[in-house]
Amino acid sequence: MRQSLSKALLLCSALGASSIWSAEAPASAATAAAAAATAGQESAQGNAPVTASDSAQAGNGRDSMATAAHQAAPGVELKSPLLAKLTLGGTVQLKGYYHNVSASRDADKSLSWQLRRLKLDMDGTTDGHFGFRGEFLLDGDNKDLGVDAGFLYWAYNDMFGIKGGKMKRPFSQEALASSGSLLTVERGSLYNAFLVNTVGHAGQDLGLMAYGGFVDDGRSVGYSMGIFNGKQSNDGTKGYAGQQYQGTDLGFKAKDVALRVNAVPMKGLNVEAAVSSKAADDMKDPNSYGYNVNTAYEVGLDYTCKHLRLLGEAAWGDNQHGVDSLIIKGSTQFFAFYAAAVWHEDYKNGRASEVIFKVEGLDPDVSNAKDASNDGKLRYTLGCNYFFTPRASILADYGVLQPFTLAVGEDKLTHDFDVMWRLSF
Repeated sequence: MRQSLSKALLLCSALGASSIWSAEAPASAATAAAAAATAGQESAQGNAPVTASDSAQAGNGRDSMATAAHQAAPGVELKSPLLAKLTLGGTVQLKGYYHNVSASRDADKSLSWQLRRLKLDMDGTTDGHFGFRGEFLLDGDNKDLGVDAGFLYWAYNDMFGIKGGKMKRPFSQEALASSGSLLTVERGSLYNAFLVNTVGHAGQDLGLMAYGGFVDDGRSVGYSMGIFNGKQSNDGTKGYAGQQYQGTDLGFKAKDVALRVNAVPMKGLNVEAAVSSKAADDMKDPNSYGYNVNTAYEVGLDYTCKHLRLLGEAAWGDNQHGVDSLIIKGSTQFFAFYAAAVWHEDYKNGRASEVIFKVEGLDPDVSNAKDASNDGKLRYTLGCNYFFTPRASILADYGVLQPFTLAVGEDKLTHDFDVMWRLSF
Protein backbone atom coordinates (compact mmCIF):
# COMPACT_ATOMS: atom_id res chain seq x y z
CA MET A 1 0.00 0.00 0.00
CA ARG A 2 2.99 2.28 -0.23
CA GLN A 3 2.70 5.09 -2.70
CA SER A 4 4.42 8.33 -3.51
CA LEU A 5 3.41 11.56 -1.83
CA SER A 6 2.20 12.92 -5.14
CA LYS A 7 -0.21 10.00 -5.49
CA ALA A 8 -1.50 10.63 -1.97
CA LEU A 9 -2.13 14.28 -2.83
CA LEU A 10 -4.00 13.30 -5.99
CA LEU A 11 -6.14 10.89 -3.99
CA CYS A 12 -6.87 13.61 -1.43
CA SER A 13 -7.93 15.99 -4.19
CA ALA A 14 -10.24 13.39 -5.71
CA LEU A 15 -11.88 12.69 -2.38
CA GLY A 16 -12.27 16.39 -1.70
CA ALA A 17 -14.00 16.94 -5.05
CA SER A 18 -16.55 14.20 -4.30
CA SER A 19 -17.20 14.99 -0.64
CA ILE A 20 -20.72 15.45 0.72
CA TRP A 21 -21.52 16.73 4.19
CA SER A 22 -24.53 18.24 5.95
CA ALA A 23 -24.53 21.31 8.14
CA GLU A 24 -26.24 24.57 8.92
CA ALA A 25 -24.41 27.38 7.16
CA PRO A 26 -23.24 30.33 9.25
CA ALA A 27 -25.31 33.43 8.63
CA SER A 28 -22.43 35.52 7.34
CA ALA A 29 -18.77 35.37 6.40
CA ALA A 30 -17.91 36.82 9.79
CA THR A 31 -19.89 34.11 11.55
CA ALA A 32 -18.40 31.51 9.25
CA ALA A 33 -14.88 32.59 10.11
CA ALA A 34 -15.41 32.15 13.82
CA ALA A 35 -17.44 29.00 13.31
CA ALA A 36 -15.22 27.23 10.82
CA ALA A 37 -12.06 27.88 12.83
CA THR A 38 -12.51 24.62 14.68
CA ALA A 39 -13.59 22.47 11.74
CA GLY A 40 -12.10 19.04 12.37
CA GLN A 41 -10.68 20.17 15.71
CA GLU A 42 -12.48 18.80 18.80
CA SER A 43 -15.75 18.69 16.89
CA ALA A 44 -18.00 18.80 19.95
CA GLN A 45 -16.05 21.43 21.85
CA GLY A 46 -18.64 23.80 23.23
CA ASN A 47 -16.24 26.49 24.36
CA ALA A 48 -15.10 26.97 20.78
CA PRO A 49 -17.19 28.54 18.00
CA VAL A 50 -19.57 25.96 16.55
CA THR A 51 -18.69 25.05 12.98
CA ALA A 52 -21.10 24.28 10.18
CA SER A 53 -20.18 20.65 10.60
CA ASP A 54 -20.62 20.78 14.35
CA SER A 55 -24.11 22.21 13.97
CA ALA A 56 -25.10 19.30 11.78
CA GLN A 57 -23.54 16.74 14.08
CA ALA A 58 -25.06 18.26 17.18
CA GLY A 59 -28.53 18.15 15.69
CA ASN A 60 -28.15 14.97 13.70
CA GLY A 61 -26.40 12.29 15.66
CA ARG A 62 -24.30 14.00 18.31
CA ASP A 63 -26.95 14.74 20.91
CA SER A 64 -25.35 13.12 23.95
CA MET A 65 -25.83 15.04 27.18
CA ALA A 66 -22.22 16.18 27.17
CA THR A 67 -22.36 17.33 23.56
CA ALA A 68 -25.63 19.18 24.12
CA ALA A 69 -24.09 20.94 27.10
CA HIS A 70 -21.02 21.94 25.12
CA GLN A 71 -23.14 23.30 22.30
CA ALA A 72 -25.41 25.24 24.67
CA ALA A 73 -22.84 26.84 26.96
CA PRO A 74 -20.19 28.99 25.20
CA GLY A 75 -18.06 29.57 28.31
CA VAL A 76 -17.29 33.00 29.74
CA GLU A 77 -17.09 35.93 27.34
CA LEU A 78 -14.59 38.66 28.18
CA LYS A 79 -14.10 42.15 26.81
CA SER A 80 -10.92 43.09 25.00
CA PRO A 81 -10.12 46.37 23.20
CA LEU A 82 -8.24 44.47 20.48
CA LEU A 83 -10.69 41.62 19.92
CA ALA A 84 -14.32 41.51 18.85
CA LYS A 85 -14.83 38.49 21.12
CA LEU A 86 -12.76 36.58 23.68
CA THR A 87 -14.15 33.41 25.26
CA LEU A 88 -12.71 31.30 28.08
CA GLY A 89 -13.70 27.76 28.98
CA GLY A 90 -12.15 24.52 30.10
CA THR A 91 -12.44 21.01 31.48
CA VAL A 92 -11.46 19.39 34.79
CA GLN A 93 -11.42 15.58 35.00
CA LEU A 94 -10.60 13.43 38.03
CA LYS A 95 -10.16 9.73 37.26
CA GLY A 96 -9.99 6.67 39.45
CA TYR A 97 -9.09 3.26 38.09
CA TYR A 98 -8.61 -0.36 39.06
CA HIS A 99 -6.86 -2.15 36.19
CA ASN A 100 -6.04 -5.80 35.63
CA VAL A 101 -8.53 -6.69 38.36
CA SER A 102 -8.37 -10.46 37.77
CA ALA A 103 -4.55 -10.76 37.89
CA SER A 104 -3.34 -13.61 40.07
CA ARG A 105 -0.64 -11.43 41.64
CA ASP A 106 -1.47 -8.24 43.49
CA ALA A 107 1.69 -6.68 42.07
CA ASP A 108 0.15 -6.84 38.58
CA LYS A 109 -2.95 -4.88 39.62
CA SER A 110 -3.19 -1.09 39.40
CA LEU A 111 -5.38 0.94 41.74
CA SER A 112 -5.00 4.71 41.84
CA TRP A 113 -6.40 8.22 41.35
CA GLN A 114 -5.34 10.48 38.51
CA LEU A 115 -5.93 14.09 37.58
CA ARG A 116 -6.86 13.15 34.04
CA ARG A 117 -7.08 16.67 32.68
CA LEU A 118 -7.05 20.27 33.84
CA LYS A 119 -7.35 22.35 30.69
CA LEU A 120 -8.11 25.99 29.88
CA ASP A 121 -9.50 26.92 26.47
CA MET A 122 -9.33 30.36 24.88
CA ASP A 123 -10.97 31.60 21.68
CA GLY A 124 -10.57 35.05 20.17
CA THR A 125 -11.83 36.75 17.02
CA THR A 126 -11.02 40.14 15.49
CA ASP A 127 -13.28 41.19 12.60
CA GLY A 128 -14.83 37.75 12.20
CA HIS A 129 -12.43 36.63 9.48
CA PHE A 130 -9.37 36.32 11.71
CA GLY A 131 -8.98 34.61 15.05
CA PHE A 132 -7.13 32.11 17.20
CA ARG A 133 -7.70 29.17 19.51
CA GLY A 134 -5.58 27.90 22.38
CA GLU A 135 -6.03 24.81 24.55
CA PHE A 136 -3.66 24.96 27.51
CA LEU A 137 -3.05 21.84 29.58
CA LEU A 138 -2.30 23.10 33.09
CA ASP A 139 -1.94 19.57 34.48
CA GLY A 140 -3.20 16.05 33.98
CA ASP A 141 -2.34 12.58 32.66
CA ASN A 142 1.18 12.80 34.12
CA LYS A 143 1.85 15.97 32.08
CA ASP A 144 1.86 19.65 32.98
CA LEU A 145 2.11 23.07 31.35
CA GLY A 146 1.47 21.86 27.83
CA VAL A 147 -0.38 23.21 24.80
CA ASP A 148 -2.95 20.74 23.53
CA ALA A 149 -3.77 22.98 20.60
CA GLY A 150 -2.85 26.44 19.40
CA PHE A 151 -3.57 27.83 15.97
CA LEU A 152 -4.44 30.95 13.99
CA TYR A 153 -7.20 30.96 11.41
CA TRP A 154 -8.52 33.06 8.54
CA ALA A 155 -11.83 32.37 6.83
CA TYR A 156 -12.67 33.98 3.51
CA ASN A 157 -16.24 32.64 3.51
CA ASP A 158 -18.18 29.46 4.24
CA MET A 159 -16.41 27.62 1.45
CA PHE A 160 -12.79 28.30 2.28
CA GLY A 161 -10.61 29.00 5.29
CA ILE A 162 -7.07 28.33 6.46
CA LYS A 163 -5.65 27.62 9.90
CA GLY A 164 -2.09 26.94 10.95
CA GLY A 165 -0.43 25.79 14.14
CA LYS A 166 -0.81 22.83 16.45
CA MET A 167 -4.06 21.00 15.81
CA LYS A 168 -5.55 17.54 15.49
CA ARG A 169 -5.12 15.72 12.23
CA PRO A 170 -8.44 15.44 10.35
CA PHE A 171 -8.64 11.66 10.31
CA SER A 172 -10.49 9.85 13.12
CA GLN A 173 -13.88 10.97 14.44
CA GLU A 174 -13.09 9.47 17.85
CA ALA A 175 -9.77 11.31 18.09
CA LEU A 176 -11.46 14.57 17.06
CA ALA A 177 -14.13 14.32 19.77
CA SER A 178 -13.78 16.81 22.60
CA SER A 179 -12.48 15.50 25.92
CA GLY A 180 -15.49 17.16 27.52
CA SER A 181 -18.01 15.21 25.45
CA LEU A 182 -16.59 11.68 25.42
CA LEU A 183 -19.07 8.87 25.97
CA THR A 184 -16.51 6.74 27.81
CA VAL A 185 -13.71 7.61 30.22
CA GLU A 186 -11.07 7.06 27.53
CA ARG A 187 -11.35 7.36 23.76
CA GLY A 188 -10.10 3.82 23.25
CA SER A 189 -7.14 1.87 24.59
CA LEU A 190 -7.04 -0.21 21.39
CA TYR A 191 -8.39 1.76 18.46
CA ASN A 192 -7.52 5.36 19.28
CA ALA A 193 -4.23 4.56 21.03
CA PHE A 194 -3.06 2.60 18.00
CA LEU A 195 -3.89 5.41 15.55
CA VAL A 196 -2.19 8.01 17.73
CA ASN A 197 0.88 6.25 19.15
CA THR A 198 1.76 3.49 16.69
CA VAL A 199 0.91 4.60 13.15
CA GLY A 200 0.68 8.35 13.86
CA HIS A 201 -2.41 9.17 11.81
CA ALA A 202 -4.36 10.81 14.66
CA GLY A 203 -3.59 13.23 17.47
CA GLN A 204 -2.02 16.68 17.41
CA ASP A 205 0.62 17.87 15.02
CA LEU A 206 2.00 21.12 13.61
CA GLY A 207 0.69 21.94 10.18
CA LEU A 208 -1.37 24.03 7.81
CA MET A 209 -4.96 23.06 7.00
CA ALA A 210 -7.65 24.24 4.58
CA TYR A 211 -11.33 23.73 5.41
CA GLY A 212 -14.79 24.75 4.29
CA GLY A 213 -18.37 23.72 3.70
CA PHE A 214 -21.69 24.65 2.09
CA VAL A 215 -25.39 23.91 2.37
CA ASP A 216 -27.76 22.84 -0.39
CA ASP A 217 -31.44 22.09 0.27
CA GLY A 218 -30.89 21.01 3.86
CA ARG A 219 -27.78 19.02 3.05
CA SER A 220 -24.33 20.40 3.56
CA VAL A 221 -20.79 19.57 2.51
CA GLY A 222 -17.53 20.03 4.37
CA TYR A 223 -13.86 19.13 4.12
CA SER A 224 -10.58 19.45 6.03
CA MET A 225 -7.25 18.91 4.30
CA GLY A 226 -3.84 19.53 5.84
CA ILE A 227 -0.09 19.10 5.49
CA PHE A 228 1.72 18.27 8.75
CA ASN A 229 5.28 18.01 10.03
CA GLY A 230 4.95 14.43 11.20
CA LYS A 231 7.63 12.79 13.31
CA GLN A 232 10.48 10.70 12.05
CA SER A 233 11.74 8.03 14.45
CA ASN A 234 13.98 5.03 14.10
CA ASP A 235 13.47 3.98 17.71
CA GLY A 236 10.96 1.15 17.85
CA THR A 237 10.25 1.82 21.53
CA LYS A 238 8.91 5.33 20.81
CA GLY A 239 5.56 6.15 19.26
CA TYR A 240 4.31 9.25 17.50
CA ALA A 241 2.83 11.03 20.53
CA GLY A 242 4.25 14.48 21.22
CA GLN A 243 5.57 14.73 17.69
CA GLN A 244 5.29 18.53 17.65
CA TYR A 245 7.97 18.84 20.35
CA GLN A 246 10.80 17.18 18.43
CA GLY A 247 13.52 19.80 18.05
CA THR A 248 15.54 18.00 15.39
CA ASP A 249 13.31 16.47 12.73
CA LEU A 250 15.26 14.14 10.44
CA GLY A 251 12.24 14.00 8.17
CA PHE A 252 11.97 17.76 7.67
CA LYS A 253 11.71 17.36 3.90
CA ALA A 254 9.03 14.66 4.02
CA LYS A 255 5.63 15.89 5.16
CA ASP A 256 2.42 14.04 6.05
CA VAL A 257 -0.95 14.68 4.39
CA ALA A 258 -4.44 14.11 5.79
CA LEU A 259 -7.92 14.67 4.36
CA ARG A 260 -11.34 14.18 5.97
CA VAL A 261 -14.80 14.68 4.45
CA ASN A 262 -18.23 14.41 6.11
CA ALA A 263 -21.81 14.03 4.89
CA VAL A 264 -25.27 14.11 6.46
CA PRO A 265 -27.46 12.58 3.74
CA MET A 266 -30.51 12.38 6.02
CA LYS A 267 -31.62 13.64 9.40
CA GLY A 268 -29.84 11.85 12.21
CA LEU A 269 -27.11 10.30 10.06
CA ASN A 270 -23.54 11.55 9.76
CA VAL A 271 -21.00 9.68 7.61
CA GLU A 272 -17.35 10.38 6.93
CA ALA A 273 -14.25 9.18 5.09
CA ALA A 274 -10.59 10.07 5.52
CA VAL A 275 -7.14 9.30 4.16
CA SER A 276 -3.80 10.00 5.82
CA SER A 277 -0.14 9.52 4.92
CA LYS A 278 2.99 8.96 6.98
CA ALA A 279 6.16 10.02 5.16
CA ALA A 280 9.84 9.29 5.85
CA ASP A 281 13.14 10.25 4.25
CA ASP A 282 15.41 7.62 2.76
CA MET A 283 18.81 8.97 3.79
CA LYS A 284 21.00 6.14 2.48
CA ASP A 285 22.44 8.46 -0.15
CA PRO A 286 23.27 11.89 1.33
CA ASN A 287 23.65 13.34 -2.18
CA SER A 288 20.05 12.66 -3.17
CA TYR A 289 16.63 13.14 -1.59
CA GLY A 290 14.36 10.14 -1.54
CA TYR A 291 11.29 9.29 0.51
CA ASN A 292 8.42 6.86 0.78
CA VAL A 293 4.88 7.05 2.14
CA ASN A 294 2.61 4.81 4.16
CA THR A 295 -1.13 5.36 3.77
CA ALA A 296 -4.15 4.69 6.01
CA TYR A 297 -7.88 4.99 5.29
CA GLU A 298 -10.89 5.54 7.56
CA VAL A 299 -14.68 5.41 7.29
CA GLY A 300 -17.17 6.24 10.04
CA LEU A 301 -20.82 6.85 10.80
CA ASP A 302 -22.97 8.30 13.55
CA TYR A 303 -26.74 7.67 13.59
CA THR A 304 -29.35 8.78 16.12
CA CYS A 305 -32.99 7.73 16.30
CA LYS A 306 -34.91 8.98 19.34
CA HIS A 307 -33.17 7.54 22.44
CA LEU A 308 -30.74 5.29 20.55
CA ARG A 309 -27.44 6.38 19.06
CA LEU A 310 -25.18 4.11 16.99
CA LEU A 311 -21.67 5.13 15.99
CA GLY A 312 -18.40 3.62 14.93
CA GLU A 313 -15.51 3.70 12.50
CA ALA A 314 -12.92 1.46 10.89
CA ALA A 315 -9.36 2.17 9.75
CA TRP A 316 -6.88 0.13 7.74
CA GLY A 317 -3.56 0.60 6.00
CA ASP A 318 0.19 0.30 6.48
CA ASN A 319 1.60 -0.40 9.94
CA GLN A 320 5.20 0.75 10.24
CA HIS A 321 5.19 0.14 14.03
CA GLY A 322 6.41 3.70 14.63
CA VAL A 323 9.73 3.11 12.88
CA ASP A 324 10.93 5.04 9.82
CA SER A 325 12.96 2.20 8.38
CA LEU A 326 9.80 0.11 7.99
CA ILE A 327 8.22 2.86 5.89
CA ILE A 328 11.21 2.72 3.59
CA LYS A 329 11.57 -1.07 3.42
CA GLY A 330 7.91 -2.03 3.49
CA SER A 331 5.13 -2.30 6.05
CA THR A 332 2.64 -4.85 7.25
CA GLN A 333 -1.09 -4.25 7.01
CA PHE A 334 -3.35 -3.33 9.97
CA PHE A 335 -7.10 -3.27 10.51
CA ALA A 336 -8.84 -1.60 13.46
CA PHE A 337 -12.40 -0.62 14.34
CA TYR A 338 -14.76 0.43 17.08
CA ALA A 339 -18.56 0.31 17.33
CA ALA A 340 -20.75 1.73 20.08
CA ALA A 341 -24.43 1.83 21.01
CA VAL A 342 -25.77 4.51 23.35
CA TRP A 343 -29.15 4.72 25.05
CA HIS A 344 -29.93 8.06 26.66
CA GLU A 345 -32.74 9.71 28.54
CA ASP A 346 -34.44 12.95 27.59
CA TYR A 347 -32.58 15.96 28.91
CA LYS A 348 -35.52 18.22 29.73
CA ASN A 349 -34.65 18.75 33.39
CA GLY A 350 -30.87 18.81 33.10
CA ARG A 351 -30.30 15.55 34.97
CA ALA A 352 -30.09 12.46 32.80
CA SER A 353 -28.22 9.21 32.28
CA GLU A 354 -26.64 7.28 29.42
CA VAL A 355 -25.74 3.61 28.98
CA ILE A 356 -22.98 2.74 26.51
CA PHE A 357 -21.74 -0.55 25.06
CA LYS A 358 -18.58 -0.33 22.98
CA VAL A 359 -16.47 -2.89 21.10
CA GLU A 360 -12.96 -2.20 19.81
CA GLY A 361 -10.89 -4.47 17.60
CA LEU A 362 -7.28 -4.37 16.41
CA ASP A 363 -5.24 -6.66 14.20
CA PRO A 364 -1.86 -4.93 13.77
CA ASP A 365 -0.56 -7.50 11.26
CA VAL A 366 -3.36 -8.80 9.06
CA SER A 367 -0.97 -10.25 6.49
CA ASN A 368 0.97 -12.34 9.02
CA ALA A 369 -1.66 -14.28 10.93
CA LYS A 370 0.77 -17.09 11.78
CA ASP A 371 2.90 -14.79 13.93
CA ALA A 372 1.43 -15.19 17.43
CA SER A 373 3.20 -12.08 18.66
CA ASN A 374 1.08 -10.01 16.28
CA ASP A 375 -2.28 -11.55 17.14
CA GLY A 376 -5.09 -9.02 17.40
CA LYS A 377 -7.27 -8.17 20.34
CA LEU A 378 -10.85 -7.23 21.19
CA ARG A 379 -11.97 -4.91 23.96
CA TYR A 380 -15.51 -4.68 25.33
CA THR A 381 -16.60 -1.69 27.41
CA LEU A 382 -19.86 -1.27 29.31
CA GLY A 383 -20.34 2.26 30.59
CA CYS A 384 -22.86 4.36 32.47
CA ASN A 385 -22.87 8.16 32.60
CA TYR A 386 -24.91 10.30 34.96
CA PHE A 387 -25.28 14.06 34.54
CA PHE A 388 -25.97 16.09 37.69
CA THR A 389 -26.12 19.17 35.46
CA PRO A 390 -25.45 19.58 31.75
CA ARG A 391 -21.83 20.48 32.63
CA ALA A 392 -21.09 18.14 35.56
CA SER A 393 -21.14 14.37 35.19
CA ILE A 394 -19.68 11.12 36.43
CA LEU A 395 -18.67 8.29 34.09
CA ALA A 396 -18.08 4.64 35.04
CA ASP A 397 -16.72 1.98 32.66
CA TYR A 398 -16.07 -1.74 32.99
CA GLY A 399 -13.79 -3.09 30.28
CA VAL A 400 -12.60 -6.55 29.22
CA LEU A 401 -9.59 -7.08 26.93
CA GLN A 402 -9.49 -10.36 25.01
CA PRO A 403 -6.98 -11.78 22.49
CA PHE A 404 -8.43 -13.11 19.23
CA THR A 405 -6.86 -16.50 19.88
CA LEU A 406 -8.22 -17.00 23.40
CA ALA A 407 -8.73 -20.74 23.92
CA VAL A 408 -11.74 -22.17 25.71
CA GLY A 409 -11.12 -22.09 29.44
CA GLU A 410 -7.89 -20.14 29.05
CA ASP A 411 -7.65 -17.24 31.49
CA LYS A 412 -6.18 -14.44 29.36
CA LEU A 413 -8.89 -11.84 29.85
CA THR A 414 -7.89 -8.50 31.39
CA HIS A 415 -10.56 -6.74 33.45
CA ASP A 416 -10.45 -2.98 34.08
CA PHE A 417 -12.67 -0.55 35.95
CA ASP A 418 -12.53 3.22 35.39
CA VAL A 419 -14.54 6.07 36.89
CA MET A 420 -14.24 9.77 36.14
CA TRP A 421 -15.75 12.93 37.58
CA ARG A 422 -15.96 15.54 34.83
CA LEU A 423 -16.73 19.26 35.01
CA SER A 424 -16.75 21.49 31.93
CA PHE A 425 -17.08 25.25 32.01
